[in-house]
Amino acid sequence: MAQKISPKGTGIALASITFILSILCLLAVLFLGDSSTKFFNLFFHGIDLNAIKTTPNIMQGLIGTVVITVIGFVAGWVFAIIYNKYSK
Repeated sequence: MAQKISPKGTGIALASITFILSILCLLAVLFLGDSSTKFFNLFFHGIDLNAIKTTPNIMQGLIGTVVITVIGFVAGWVFAIIYNKYSK
């Protein structure tokens, strides 16, 4: 029998990871400017982020961090529930 994983623990773990990544991204955008845009262009094969780039706003960045953290928690929670259901 496969080991069960905690939905709450998995949710918190994924929420923590998404929080850290979002804060790092926000700091890069705020302090590195065009260099961060060039770096993030590497992740979006063929899509030019300069076309949709706006002036960085710390409040929008913080709200986005909260939203992505909640999404990370829910995704981790659902992952653990599905894993536990089908890992028998």
